[in-house]
Amino acid sequence: MRLSKELKYNIVFAILLMVVSVTWEYSNDVIFNQPTDIWFNPGSILLFTTMHIAYFSVYTINYLVFAPRFLKPNRIVEYGLSFIVMVFCFAGIRFLLEEVLLLALFDFHNYNLDRPNIVAIYLTDSAVYSIRPCLFSSLMFLFFRFNENKSKIHQIQLEHQDAQMAMLRSQISPHFLFNTLNGFYSDLYEDKPETADDILKLSNLLRYVTYDAKENYMPLHKEIAFIKDYLYFYKKRYEDEFYVDFEIKGEVEVQKVPALMLIHFVENLCKHGIINDAAQPANIEVNINQHSLEIKTENAVDPSENYMDKGIGTKNIKRRLELLFGERFTLHSVKEKGVYKAYLKLPL
Repeated sequence: MRLSKELKYNIVFAILLMVVSVTWEYSNDVIFNQPTDIWFNPGSILLFTTMHIAYFSVYTINYLVFAPRFLKPNRIVEYGLSFIVMVFCFAGIRFLLEEVLLLALFDFHNYNLDRPNIVAIYLTDSAVYSIRPCLFSSLMFLFFRFNENKSKIHQIQLEHQDAQMAMLRSQISPHFLFNTLNGFYSDLYEDKPETADDILKLSNLLRYVTYDAKENYMPLHKEIAFIKDYLYFYKKRYEDEFYVDFEIKGEVEVQKVPALMLIHFVENLCKHGIINDAAQPANIEVNINQHSLEIKTENAVDPSENYMDKGIGTKNIKRRLELLFGERFTLHSVKEKGVYKAYLKLPL
């Protein structure tokens, strides 16, 4: 199981299911005056054991394999098809145990192998019996994922509140700042339109960080625009000695990404990498497809600096990604031969 706690709960749940199953069926036999001595003969015990081995095998397969992959709103059809696989698994395990193993060890089996419809019998039985382990394991899986997501959402909210408080503490009258920048823009619009446009870009950049990017997710097109404005000011600073290639592959449409996540990679490259050497241009590449987004950065670094320590706040980024996506992301970085490379892939 994913966690020891889940394993313990599932074992307890399995024991309870067996106790309830035996108690229920035995009680029915007593109520309807059925013979109860069959519960204590060797054949019944063997068949009870094989049935529950198949039962909990399918329970485990569904819990560990099919539910994590297919028990999602957009993959219900695939999960329904996986039930057919589990029926065959249930039937196959029972057949091997009851008609092969028991026959070899105890000269005992459940059905007569000479019956022409033996396969159909096992498949029909299994289609009925496998419903319960599939249902119970799915409910347990959903229960643990629900609690896990509740904890993650709570943690994200706490961290988001902390980030907002830190941001507010660092602000010096943002309204005054924006009003001042707007005033400069108005004064310079006619005489120096290029400078006025730069002030407007700066105002938009600051406004985005201060006000707009308060949600956990932001539209991808706004994040891309923010990166372009950020690079624009670095280009202004370095004038003709700014060598950073920024390339976007794929369509920027209505996708959403974690707010201010991509800028960490760009900021790291600009602040700590070599970006004014024409012989070693830095590269930023964003790849967008239907289900995921990738960002790759590559830049030369000063060999004398411990660049990995400066990094991109890898621990903080990884923690945030884990809260948002669990294990559904890839993040790594490496420094080799004076070149630093960073990579992130996350689902859209």
